[in-house]
Amino acid sequence: MKEINKEITTNIGLVIKRLRKEKRITQKKLASELGISVSYINLLENNRRNITKKLLFNLAKLFDIELSELTSDYNKQLNSDLVDIFSDTLFDEHEFKNNEVKDLSINSPGIGDAVRILYDKYTQNRKDLALLADQMISVKQEISDTAGSVSSSADVISDMLQSNNNFFPKLEEISSVVDHQIDMNLGNRLKSMVSYLNDKFSINVKFSEDALDENFSKKYIAEEKVLKISNTLNRESKEFMLAHQIGLIIAKDQIDHQLMKDRIEDKNTRALGKNVLANYFASSLLMPYEKFWQTAEKYRYDIDVLANRFDTSFEQACHRLTTLQRKDKKGIPFHFMRVDIAGNVSKRFSISGLKIPRYSVACPRWNVYTAFLNPGKIKIQLSKMLDGKSFVCFARTVSKRIGDYRSPETFFSIGMGFDIKYAKRCIYADGLDFAKPIPTGLSCRTCERENCRQRA
Repeated sequence: MKEINKEITTNIGLVIKRLRKEKRITQKKLASELGISVSYINLLENNRRNITKKLLFNLAKLFDIELSELTSDYNKQLNSDLVDIFSDTLFDEHEFKNNEVKDLSINSPGIGDAVRILYDKYTQNRKDLALLADQMISVKQEISDTAGSVSSSADVISDMLQSNNNFFPKLEEISSVVDHQIDMNLGNRLKSMVSYLNDKFSINVKFSEDALDENFSKKYIAEEKVLKISNTLNRESKEFMLAHQIGLIIAKDQIDHQLMKDRIEDKNTRALGKNVLANYFASSLLMPYEKFWQTAEKYRYDIDVLANRFDTSFEQACHRLTTLQRKDKKGIPFHFMRVDIAGNVSKRFSISGLKIPRYSVACPRWNVYTAFLNPGKIKIQLSKMLDGKSFVCFARTVSKRIGDYRSPETFFSIGMGFDIKYAKRCIYADGLDFAKPIPTGLSCRTCERENCRQRA
């Protein structure tokens, strides 16, 4: 069979065009990589030519994606976001059907993305108005500007991580170079990183004994070349702060380049982006890719084992697992989210196939919420979505405190999961009854399970 079914190829040109633009590849370069003419690429992208099986497989390999993603005909994340948007009561009179939204995702992804940006602005303004109603306008204005900016910036950076599959090879390379310059053996690395900052950059690290302020963890005073770190932090956090500071300095050019490449221009968003990418660097320095991947595979992604072996926190090990996307040594594709005790999502990322709601609270049956009922215990669940796909999901609470006993603790739940097809590779799937998954959805606002007793 030389050609893929015509039904599949109806919109595959749009998929190719979208992926090419996301990867910042020109038609000329793509044609050269595939060994075909630019005119043929143009015809494919405009759905004026069917595609051979060989070319389809070559495209999937070039874009580093599963074949099913290439033939799915549309951007599933965009479609999920648009379904979420159009389920808002704002659009009640229009009654958009899911197949109509899917058509928009397939045929006009640019318009769909514009709708998403517009709705982001709308929800930000709606939050600002709610805050204005709670406080006097004269007091509220400064808070509103800050809160709105942080919320919007967080969404933009989440999109950046998503579009890059949370994998930044250049930062991995830079951290590997630094790893060979510092003694990063467990027990030595805190002292080694302090010496490295002092010897290479003349930065004096001070672990502040009197810094009991709950809002203080790290502060760099550039004019004095002094890095202050709260001495009330545990060792894992201190080491992460040091690695983060090293990343801000030694990977500065690459971080700036990445933000420019992803068109992050807003000042506040760039500041957040720098912080997030420096965190990525810190993670790769403390948990080197090769060693971490090998250990993850050996112990079947047991997070407690990984955290103990690399002397990191549970959350840090979870984050690192989501970055294992190198072509030759790929980890399980996970989804990841962090929620607080009120249900607010502060971090989200997914390459597992599960779409995490952008605007509304996720399904209350997700175990990332019920994990709060058993603090510190890993809660495992087999979830079946409306589309029939099943995911092995696991979650655990974490608590943080900066300062002394009088400082308040903050509580989060970390939720992760993967497609059931990877079950044999992960210890958290052991013992699950695959014949009895728990019916779940994405969010109550978009869910079609009318008889669900948990429905809000």
